[in-house]
Amino acid sequence: MTRKWILIGLVGIGIYAIFSGEAFIEKKGMILASVSGNITSTDEVDYLKEKNQKLEIELLNLKCGNEKMSEIKTVDAKVFSVYPFSNRSELALNVGEPDGVIAGKAVIYNGYLVGKIKDVKKDVSIVTTVFDSGFKLPVRVGDHEIDALYMGGLDPKLNLIDGKEGILAGDLIISACSDFPYGLGIGRATRLKDGVMKEASVGPLFDMKNLRNVSVVID
Repeated sequence: MTRKWILIGLVGIGIYAIFSGEAFIEKKGMILASVSGNITSTDEVDYLKEKNQKLEIELLNLKCGNEKMSEIKTVDAKVFSVYPFSNRSELALNVGEPDGVIAGKAVIYNGYLVGKIKDVKKDVSIVTTVFDSGFKLPVRVGDHEIDALYMGGLDPKLNLIDGKEGILAGDLIISACSDFPYGLGIGRATRLKDGVMKEASVGPLFDMKNLRNVSVVID
């Protein structure tokens, strides 16, 4: 219970820092993540938003009674560059079979689901990301854990939402598939479409081009 209220307080601080403190950060030129002075105020705000999203995911998991996130076993990996090409559907990692990586396992960044392992070799693993058009995943949305189906692509969507259930724009979407750890962040519900079976667009929690380090779930 104490941990839960600490997280609630931290989320509140994060929200204040993002919305109320943004002007202060820009005015004073504060540096949160670098002593070299190379990080701009925009980067600082992005950093705070990312931290706040991670806290929101942790808080949502606590509300849902899911306290096992810290028990997930992972191996750290570096993301190979694809510059100057842009491919949001796949990533290549510098880990492989000797590291315990196997196909089908989740790839995580900062509490978010990046994708799943598609192919594994000795020193390289290929990841199918959540932005691949063939990526589908049962998920739950918001504090009430409303069931939906996540469908990847350049414009990810939520389908098969019960029309009687209330999803709000901005609600967090978390993984609910038995193949992955429960409660990994997927995105936020946006542009809701009413109907017998509601639909929603999905706003991502992270930018693929900024990925440098990820974690791969291992057993």
